[in-house]
Amino acid sequence: MHTYKAPEVARCLGHARIVYVGDSIVRQQYFAALKLIRPNVDTTTDEPHANRKFVFQEEHLTMEFWWDPYLNETLPTFVEIPSLLVMGTGAWQMRYLNEDDYFETWKASVDRVVDAAERQMIAEALLISPVEIPDYSRLSVDRAQTMTLEKVQKMNDYLADLQTRLQTMKTPAAVPFAWNRVAMQTPNATGDGLHYSPHIALTQTQIALNYRCNDQVLNKAFPMDTTCCFTYPTPRWYQLFFIAFFFVYLPLGYLMKNSQNNSKTVKMIFPSKKILDASFIFGLCVIYMYYGDRTQLFGKIHKHFDPTVFAGMMIAVAVMGMVQLEHHKKEGGDEGFLNRHQTDEWKGWMQVIILVYHFCGASGTSGIYNAVRVLVAAYLFQTGYGHFFFFYKKADFGIGRILNVMVRLNLLTFVLQYLMNTDYLSYYFTPLVSFWFLVIWITMYIGHRWNKIAVFMVAKLLIACCFTTTFIHVPGVLETVFNVLEVLANIKWDASEWRFRLGLDAYIVYVGMLTAFIFIKMTEHQVMNHPRWPNVRQATLIVSACAMVGYFWYELTRENKFVYNKSHPFISWIPILAFVFLRNGSVYLRNTHSKFYAFIGKISLETFIGQFHMWLAGDTKGLLVVLTQPWWVNGAGWWINLIISTSLFIFVCYYMSQTTHDLTVSICQNLNQSITSTKNSADQQKGEYQAMPLLPTSSSKVNNLHLPTADKNNENIEHLPRKEELEEEEEEEVWEDLVINETKPTLIKRIVNDTRVKVLTFIIFIALLNHFC
Repeated sequence: MHTYKAPEVARCLGHARIVYVGDSIVRQQYFAALKLIRPNVDTTTDEPHANRKFVFQEEHLTMEFWWDPYLNETLPTFVEIPSLLVMGTGAWQMRYLNEDDYFETWKASVDRVVDAAERQMIAEALLISPVEIPDYSRLSVDRAQTMTLEKVQKMNDYLADLQTRLQTMKTPAAVPFAWNRVAMQTPNATGDGLHYSPHIALTQTQIALNYRCNDQVLNKAFPMDTTCCFTYPTPRWYQLFFIAFFFVYLPLGYLMKNSQNNSKTVKMIFPSKKILDASFIFGLCVIYMYYGDRTQLFGKIHKHFDPTVFAGMMIAVAVMGMVQLEHHKKEGGDEGFLNRHQTDEWKGWMQVIILVYHFCGASGTSGIYNAVRVLVAAYLFQTGYGHFFFFYKKADFGIGRILNVMVRLNLLTFVLQYLMNTDYLSYYFTPLVSFWFLVIWITMYIGHRWNKIAVFMVAKLLIACCFTTTFIHVPGVLETVFNVLEVLANIKWDASEWRFRLGLDAYIVYVGMLTAFIFIKMTEHQVMNHPRWPNVRQATLIVSACAMVGYFWYELTRENKFVYNKSHPFISWIPILAFVFLRNGSVYLRNTHSKFYAFIGKISLETFIGQFHMWLAGDTKGLLVVLTQPWWVNGAGWWINLIISTSLFIFVCYYMSQTTHDLTVSICQNLNQSITSTKNSADQQKGEYQAMPLLPTSSSKVNNLHLPTADKNNENIEHLPRKEELEEEEEEEVWEDLVINETKPTLIKRIVNDTRVKVLTFIIFIALLNHFC
């Protein structure tokens, strides 16, 4: 729901009238509307049962109240129809008429208004107020005896039956039953049980303004964070293209592939059945997001932070994570430092916390926000740690590796930014990780022949850190880059917002890279075999535990999250390294992981991006409601909706992960058919697929580094992966061995088939296409 202010009300209703007709309950809303325009307006009067009129000259707006508690004196016809007409009755019929007459008298008044609105345009928008449900704990005895709940329900049931008829009238009309829910869900909001506080009346007024003005005032472009009383815009041509691609082209491909006329032309036009399958399932997933967050097929509700709900959900996911713990007892005894199962689990539990944090709207609570900032930093720590290992080990800086990671990271986001008509940077995590991956690649590529020299590597990391700090923080640099992108590709990004995002985690990637480098060098020099290593390990664990406690004390005692943000880039490494050391403190801990968290970790990219449109809603500002008015759950509708929407969310994310894998493989293989790797070994002619490419397929895989063999009885933190793990990872290689053509291709053919040319052509095409979007 949009919160209107005076200028927006004037823009919507200026040079018009707002008329309220009814009893003292309607008058409360009238006063709230007046104070929305002028907070200091005087609403006191010696005569309560009288008509009122205020004219706001600056806003060119007239607001009137007509006293007519039975709606039997006011004819619903006007010389100049009001822009918004609010009419309400019911309280006086219950209070002053007998049991036999109250309902028929009230019904006749309502029917009179509805009949008039059905025959002619009596207002640009008409709201018939539901009969208010009193707070019986505060209602006086004489009122409680006559204004019974049975009477209220009987009248509101009649109004509910009118809903279908209201939709076909000449005057746009509705009954805002949400007004009663607002009043009932707010404790201690009334003094006499009948007239609710100005805060409640203001909220009801905001609902009325949303009904009247949203389609007229609100910009129907990203972010679409107001969905109440809102008609989504007609899909643009590029959105229709994706819908046609998924629902016309792909099904046609199935028909043609399965027909007897499977000619060479069909094979050229349509991909293989495996890719058709993956594309169609991927399409169903993203179209589900489109219908969830770009249509009124599903409902949307506000997020309201409730500490009890947040704590309950955190306890629930913690229990789920601890239910299925798996312990690996392979020959050799040790899974290794930051092994694959552990890093998947790490990504998983962090992602679960971030999901609950977003779902509950906990960003306004400083202590929670600060901790979640560390989780985002931990993802980037893994990015630096894992990609450093890959480039250091394989020294493969070819286009194949870049494509594999960048396509995997960006495929879903690329489709969604057009299908949902959003902004690439709004997905935050994808551009953030993509940026830092390119930084890592450039850093490791420059002077890569000397990467094994410790002094050179440390110096290179420091220089790279200085360059990125300059790029992020020096005024004008980001602005210049974004201005160039706007001219060349019609890309309109907010430099100040992106500077804030990059600046929060400007150094943690380098901490991850440096941690990987130190670990490699320690292993090369067999530091863990030193007699005093157990003492060092024990001291490290003690310091880590103290550092973790110290960090949480610090972040919880900051005045607010804005104060904390200033120090976050410089201290986020403390709890991250402390966790890493504690998590790998013994062989048992390294060999044990949560299967639930590991499962979420493998689809963490999809859950982070997918939550925007199919778990949350309104471009993350609200929650998606899969079940509308689930009467059969007796008040537990919010929780039932949570269970069902979460199940659908995880189900869709799982299949998006699988299909994105297949599509990434296909895209990269097709682009990479004509190039050879920068290295001369067959192993380095292949790329690697990862469920989420933050780490190499094994974060601790260090083949060809001449590392010592670990003692299976030693509980050193840094044990290396077993042979079985390395063999398992080889099964995930996705690049096919290249077939060398003995016939040398022509220069033009080599240029056309060059992967770099293909990628550059695609980028230029998208840049030009953006000018038509």
